[in-house]
Amino acid sequence: MSVAAFATSSPHLWILSEVKPAERRTPVTPAICKKLLDEGFKITIEKCKNRICPIEVVDIYCYIPARTKEYEKIGCTVVETGSWVNAPLDAYVFHLKELPENDDPLDHTHIFFAHCFKYQTGWKELLTRFRKGQGNILDLEFLTDDRGVRVAAFGYMAGYTGSALGIDLWCHRKSEY
Repeated sequence: MSVAAFATSSPHLWILSEVKPAERRTPVTPAICKKLLDEGFKITIEKCKNRICPIEVVDIYCYIPARTKEYEKIGCTVVETGSWVNAPLDAYVFHLKELPENDDPLDHTHIFFAHCFKYQTGWKELLTRFRKGQGNILDLEFLTDDRGVRVAAFGYMAGYTGSALGIDLWCHRKSEY
């Protein structure tokens, strides 16, 4: 049975443009969006020139230029960057990492790696914003299957890759002096 069969109304995902300038990842690819649309989801996606699957910008950094405008082609609604603050309250704001740093109350339900339940930097401020706006966090870090295994993670090799990049950067800095 499809996911849409259980919903009283169509679930609405609002895909946020990531805040970090170097963040190229996206929480959902056009192929995944297509599957969700076919199941009855409504998907709104913000323009983001850095996204690995851009909406309209083709630049020298895009690894998959053939996917330009693919979100729009499959039926996603394309909106301006940062418009999530005016999204309908029943929309789930879906992103990977940080929100813009400010004191604005957050009144939506956000699906992301919140990095606030293990007392990471900025956790109090983030939780205060959600409390003030009566919004909710669905933290991907704690999303598990029925066996208790995390279903959203960067994988086994991510730690090794980060370590290797850290060592490389350290060596580069040492060689400059």
